[in-house]
Amino acid sequence: MSWREKFIADAENMFNIPRRELEEFLKYMSEDPEKIHDWAERLGISEADFLMLTTIYTLYKTEEKVLEILSNLELHVDEAVSLVSTAAASVLNSLDPGERKPILAQMLLATALQLEDKGLRESLAEYAKLLFTDVEDNAAAGI
Repeated sequence: MSWREKFIADAENMFNIPRRELEEFLKYMSEDPEKIHDWAERLGISEADFLMLTTIYTLYKTEEKVLEILSNLELHVDEAVSLVSTAAASVLNSLDPGERKPILAQMLLATALQLEDKGLRESLAEYAKLLFTDVEDNAAAGI
């Protein structure tokens, strides 16, 4: 099963979005990202669900490539922590300040979605939600 088929099947189950709409989502994400917010508004998708949907999309799309890159690395725990934290900081530092919290929330959510430990997964997802809620609250307040 391709990553696209897996994404559609899982997203259809998780968000109750019809297959045809998810196929349109995939098209917009790859060809015309400017239309993706209009698509989400048309379907009435909440900001939190939109964040999760785009995070899942990114994970599925890049999973094979990332696993291939990581399969050749033999890192000790401290080296792995350094690699991940340096990569995350580099991404966040390259963004405009207003974009940092939503991307950090997406990074945390992406990590949470891949954790086997249910308690840790839920705690991390809740923290990502708090960050995202803070972003939404600031936007509503005009900050």
